[in-house]
Amino acid sequence: MMRSLFSVTLLLLVVLTLSADANRRVKSHKGGKHDKSRPASECSPTETQYGKCVPEHGDCGDGLREVTCKDRTNKIQCKIPCNWKKDISDCKYKFGPWGSCDAATNTKSRSGTLKKALFNAECQATVRVSKPCSPRAKNGRDKKLN
Repeated sequence: MMRSLFSVTLLLLVVLTLSADANRRVKSHKGGKHDKSRPASECSPTETQYGKCVPEHGDCGDGLREVTCKDRTNKIQCKIPCNWKKDISDCKYKFGPWGSCDAATNTKSRSGTLKKALFNAECQATVRVSKPCSPRAKNGRDKKLN
């Protein structure tokens, strides 16, 4: 009786240990996705160097970025926006309102001041961005009702 109780207890302990270890492995794996905010190694931010985000297809969209620390180089997932912010995607700016439309160039612009540089990017303190003016939206209330 005592021997069977001991065997069952030992068996339960082994099963719990194996399931806890398997659960720990699953949680640390994250399905192949990399944490974008830090490299896989335990390097300090000053030891870590980030490369440019290189898109997988074309000039924007999902891509990979090399992360180097000491003698190790890893690749992490990144994304380049497919719009007017492509060239400043690693720099975060606080933008003011859009200016009025310049009739000569048919563009409007606004300025932004640097809030944060991601991945040790070299960022300009202020930037000016432009975009085409949108055509005047027709107001739905201008239509005559019958």
